[in-house]
Amino acid sequence: MRSSGDLSPLDEHFARAMGRLAGEERSELLLAAGLVSRWVSNGHVCLDIPGFAAGAFLLTDSGEKPWAWPAADEWLAMLADSEMVEVLGRGPVGSSSAPLVLDAAGRLYLRRYWDDQQALAAALGGRVDAGAAADGVNNEVDEAVLADGLGRLFPALPDGDAGPDLQRQAAEGAVRSRFFVISGGPGTGKTSTVVKILALLVEQAAARGEPAPRMQMVAPTGKAAAHLQGAVQRSLSSLACSEAVRAGVPLSASTIHRSLGLRGGSGMRFRHTAENPLEVDVLLVDEASMVDLVLMSRLVDALPPSARLILLGDRDQLASVEAGAVLGDIGRGIDGEPVTAPRSVVHLTRNYRFAAESAIEELIQRINAGNAEGALALLDDETRPEVRRVEPTPGRGWGKALAETIAQGYRAFGEETSPSGQLKALDRFRILCAHRHGPGGVDALNAQAEYLLGFDPIEDLSGVLQAGRPIGMTRNNYELDLYNGDVGIIGLDPDSPERGHRAFFQSPGEEPRWLSPLSIGTAETVFATTVHKSQGSEFAEIALVLPEEVSPILSRELVYTAISRARERVTVFASREVLVEAIGRRIERSSGLSAALWG
Repeated sequence: MRSSGDLSPLDEHFARAMGRLAGEERSELLLAAGLVSRWVSNGHVCLDIPGFAAGAFLLTDSGEKPWAWPAADEWLAMLADSEMVEVLGRGPVGSSSAPLVLDAAGRLYLRRYWDDQQALAAALGGRVDAGAAADGVNNEVDEAVLADGLGRLFPALPDGDAGPDLQRQAAEGAVRSRFFVISGGPGTGKTSTVVKILALLVEQAAARGEPAPRMQMVAPTGKAAAHLQGAVQRSLSSLACSEAVRAGVPLSASTIHRSLGLRGGSGMRFRHTAENPLEVDVLLVDEASMVDLVLMSRLVDALPPSARLILLGDRDQLASVEAGAVLGDIGRGIDGEPVTAPRSVVHLTRNYRFAAESAIEELIQRINAGNAEGALALLDDETRPEVRRVEPTPGRGWGKALAETIAQGYRAFGEETSPSGQLKALDRFRILCAHRHGPGGVDALNAQAEYLLGFDPIEDLSGVLQAGRPIGMTRNNYELDLYNGDVGIIGLDPDSPERGHRAFFQSPGEEPRWLSPLSIGTAETVFATTVHKSQGSEFAEIALVLPEEVSPILSRELVYTAISRARERVTVFASREVLVEAIGRRIERSSGLSAALWG
């Protein structure tokens, strides 16, 4: 094999290692193994051989064509003839120890991801039937109690509202099923709906003379868990139910890793597994679009067979950083079309956050529909000041306009003096970037914000630190219960100022913590962050900075995710060409989960 622009040295090393183990030397098969490794690194679960074969060839960085691969049928036949590959349909599944798995549709998997995909599909499929229940578990619905609860919690829609009450449909479906998915964009009432579902489940248990179900609420990151916890507490306070029912709804949320009990060492080894399941009757997973295939498989594996699983998220957001697009696969079905309510999925569409004339809501809709010209027209419409676009100046980028936006956006932050106040002020404004490096990337914009706000540049947290610097975790620290994306503030602990500058972290409902900067691991200044890391967060205002040139990382999902973080104001720094390209490009991740689930 020769080096290519599409395969990393690690991919090539993996392919050669697989070839040596299987005694395989054919370049076409080593290429397939290397490509599977590369595709997983890019977020795919598998390599779709028929779809990929249409690409014709790979290019090296110098523009050479180092190899051509055969037509799809010939390539699949070669794979089926290799000791590296288990071909499904030939003997019992799992009868081979081959490192690669080829399914009937021509999808080639690393065995680990095939195993996780099929385990997840089997576990979810076993929960889909609305009336299914494990032995010894009373899953019958008290129809009178349910009808009363639905009528009380979901009163009739106002006259003139067209269409069904999708929130009510979702609630009824979730009560009747052990697996349910509620998807929806920002402000569609996902959290308020699920709080009502939890209350309905408490009422059902009471009708059977049972205690309230054991419920847990989890999210993939600490920030998302804190946001879920706050939203549930706010919704619960005004819920039309008795105090006894309200007391049965959980008030706290945690990360998935914390709930599963991550063990030390490498890999994802958890205390809770199928052999030691979670002690839970209802599990709610928020921001499910951020959960990758492997983690979702581990989570569902740790659920008791009788437990109810509710996934909450936005299927149109960016998928997980790691391999898979689990929520999208479940919600869209095998043909890319939405799965309907009888299949345990409801997609909420009515928006309650924005006014009917909201430019942000209109912009979100145009982006999600792929209407790039419509989105540009709205951003450039000076009569709609809550959304605007800044065109770069050739050779100078965004210059003064970006500097003014940063200075104005962080003015409230600069006026705060307490770490808790500074954390709250950070939720007012955030710079979101597509890239980490290069002009318009996180590193460059953090440096610009530091300069404008009077902070000295730093390499890490081991040097001299200034009070007021916002820092964001870049890796999980399970011992301290801090997770990638969690945000803190550098300051002086008023109870122990002699210890010097510490890192202040506080989650809703929890006591503040002052930690040694050296103990928390890797962190970075966080005036600017990637769009990926912004998932699970909301800000009053965002500034989205896209690269000046078209980039492979740009997509409709990235722009949609960024814009949907904002409640009040959006500024997009992007050229017309770059924005049109981004909105026109959809992320498609290769996976067999939809086919395994929905047939």
